[in-house]
Amino acid sequence: MEKENLLFTPSGIRGRVGKDLNPKIVKKIVIAFGLWFNDKDKRVIIGRDTRPSGKEFEKVVIDGLIATGFKIFNAGICPTPIIIHAKSNLNIPAGIIITGSHNSQEWNGLKLLSSGNFLQAAEMEYIKSKLNLINVKSYSVKRKKVHDNIENLNPYIQYTQDLFKQIDLEDITRRNKLRVVIDTGAGAGKFATPQILKDMGCRVKLINNKLLVKSAFPRGIEPIETNLRDLIMEVWQGKFDLGFAHDSDADRLAIIGDDGAYYSGDIGLSLITKDYLKNHYNSNKEIIIITNLASSLRFEALAEEYNAKVFRTSIGERYLIAKMNTLIKERRNDAENLLVFGGEGSGGGLIYPYFNKTRDGIFAAVKITEILVKTGKKISALVAQLPRYFSHRKHIKIKNKDVALIIKLVKKELIDEGENVEQIDFDLRFGIGKEWFVLIHPSNTEPIIRIFSEAKRESLARVYCEATTELIKLFIARM
Repeated sequence: MEKENLLFTPSGIRGRVGKDLNPKIVKKIVIAFGLWFNDKDKRVIIGRDTRPSGKEFEKVVIDGLIATGFKIFNAGICPTPIIIHAKSNLNIPAGIIITGSHNSQEWNGLKLLSSGNFLQAAEMEYIKSKLNLINVKSYSVKRKKVHDNIENLNPYIQYTQDLFKQIDLEDITRRNKLRVVIDTGAGAGKFATPQILKDMGCRVKLINNKLLVKSAFPRGIEPIETNLRDLIMEVWQGKFDLGFAHDSDADRLAIIGDDGAYYSGDIGLSLITKDYLKNHYNSNKEIIIITNLASSLRFEALAEEYNAKVFRTSIGERYLIAKMNTLIKERRNDAENLLVFGGEGSGGGLIYPYFNKTRDGIFAAVKITEILVKTGKKISALVAQLPRYFSHRKHIKIKNKDVALIIKLVKKELIDEGENVEQIDFDLRFGIGKEWFVLIHPSNTEPIIRIFSEAKRESLARVYCEATTELIKLFIARM
């Protein structure tokens, strides 16, 4: 069955191009989505990242949508945050984004959107259940019908205008002397981020901005330290103020400091969080930070300092946005006294629902730039002022092992050893307050279990992570 090799994640469907994901399967997914979607308003926005397979997939996405009655607004190659902003701004009820996000080049996928942005688990399960029942030959369309039901859309201008309303552009542009290197990784952010930072007064240098021979990406797509050697050397040798890097659809952001140090998504989000907290500390607003189980304890430490709250959700952007929407809806009669924002530390993209209800790596880069200009400080100096924590990470390949059973056995053992274990879905988290934690997270996108740890001492973070990893391996070996 074709669906068995696809990965159905909280934010969409992914597969290896030519193996798990091909034009026929993509069209089946789109038709299943079209049959599920029952809104009378059948407008849909689509867009894609720069993966070579995206162009071919775009054609069958268009065919499948038109065959199921949609009117299409096509943004073409466009960052995910800008597509979702346009969807909300134009009140378009549906969307499909063709992107493999941070996955490597052999992968691609579809992010499926409805009125609440990402689909619920039950809705994704419905689409999954329909795949092998669909005969694509029954959903063919004539070229004229395609032409009549598709409109090209340029959402960059409105996105930029709305983004600049979130900052004091005139003051920043006047004071800005930052020299910035942007490693777009030849992804969809290569058009937006450089121009936006230039409009803010930055002097920008681009690297890794074009696909190589045979459309290969110039670096590993995920903006992690091992993939950003070019950016680190460019910032360090050129004495730039900082560097930014995106994944292929620009919903993630990594930062390289003036000292050549790699700063994870947690660090960038912590700087933005601290800035929001300082600016609203005396505003009488209730401030709530939404993040996931894997994100840093810095958020609790900062919240305590500025009298804010932290709510943690399952890992996955959809869960954070759902929590934010719920809080805002509950307080709609007292909206002026509430500020909700957050993000996932692994990605670094800011979720600020008053501007864009999605993880936004472009907006995060803008906010970091704003903070540096306003304070006049180097990013290394600002990071040094954050609460200090150390992290350690491991992963275990599990192939076809029973994830539910592994988690059940490990949880029982941890409880028997006296740990206070919190479980959300298949994620296990244990630790002590703001001192340390360990998270056991079966990946949504790969057949692995990830183990994250964080503590105030580097040695403790390593010990907790390694010990937990060995415990999991022990149970796997017995299965």
